[in-house]
Amino acid sequence: MDTDTLIDFLNEKMESFSFSRLLAELYEGTEPLKKRLTEKLAFYESLESGGEKNQEQTARKIRYWLKGHSLPGSREELFKICFALGLTLEQSEQLFCVTAESGVHYRNPKELIYAFCIRDKRDYPEARNMAGCFFPKDESLPLSTAEYQHKIRESSGQESWQVPTISIRDEFKHVKNEEELFSLLERYRSSFGFHHNTAYRKFCLMMNYLSDCRQDNEPAGLPEEKKYSIQRTTEEYLRMGVPYEKKNASKSRLLRLIKKHWPSPRSVQEMASRKQDVNRKTLLILYLATEGMGVEIPEDRFVEEHFQRINLMLSDCGMALLNLHNPFDYLVIQCLHLEDEDDFMSRRMERFLCRIFREPDPAAYLRPKRPPKMTTNRKREETL
Repeated sequence: MDTDTLIDFLNEKMESFSFSRLLAELYEGTEPLKKRLTEKLAFYESLESGGEKNQEQTARKIRYWLKGHSLPGSREELFKICFALGLTLEQSEQLFCVTAESGVHYRNPKELIYAFCIRDKRDYPEARNMAGCFFPKDESLPLSTAEYQHKIRESSGQESWQVPTISIRDEFKHVKNEEELFSLLERYRSSFGFHHNTAYRKFCLMMNYLSDCRQDNEPAGLPEEKKYSIQRTTEEYLRMGVPYEKKNASKSRLLRLIKKHWPSPRSVQEMASRKQDVNRKTLLILYLATEGMGVEIPEDRFVEEHFQRINLMLSDCGMALLNLHNPFDYLVIQCLHLEDEDDFMSRRMERFLCRIFREPDPAAYLRPKRPPKMTTNRKREETL
């Protein structure tokens, strides 16, 4: 598919993600979806506000969701929806992966407790009470996105990242009752946190790979801090021509979706220092920028192999797999279809982005450096 055809498809013909459609597909109750959500969420919010029930305000918020004008503003709100609609844990995972880009975070004790209550068919108020019992009395539960982000920044450099989330998730599968749940919580108390450790490890691996590649191409005598500058690495490999200014922010939904969470030197620096959690888009861009870490793949299996490797990386990190109804994911998949043996996945993404944002093609001025193919020894040492 040529660039112009691709952009026209994304702008005009692509059937993008719809939150209301997703809810309708997941909800299996007999009561009308809108009525069910309004009554249950108004009840939950009345408990938090000391008994005051503002059903009209809740109904307005839900109307905006179902019409596609907005999305739930926090993971806590998504959990409330899961409880309100009586979703299974598998359905809840699907809702989170599509809407919040990552599923239930089992290394987060509150989300682990919520997952247990969803699986055990308990309601949101009971889940809140159980989570409150685990947290210290002087520590409030992070409910809003701002509070959650504050917890991440507050815990940067303090969390243990030796225990992967998947280990806790696998043990959780065998938890049968509340007693076993709290036993699991106590056993892993020192390992809990808000960061995605597996995503952070992969982030560091790919960032180091780019820094090493850039070091190989730098002139001799350059200061070490220049060689390993996160800012320069981000600008050279990760920005891919996406403009910083907000002049395009209100022009189209496609531009807003693509620019959302696009890595900047500041955000990448904060991810490196664990003041910000590693997000899904940054991991995908890093995969393209490193050309899948330079692994050589036969031409007849190139697309399929990289598609599987990307999904494996996302699955390991507890993040949503590639979705053809997500415009950015669709671009990523198109980047796997190289035009010739001299083409690069990252180069194709740059061409698409230059066309979308109508920026000058960087090839007209300077072709950015590309990571070299991984040597045999490095293949053994570094793998996604």
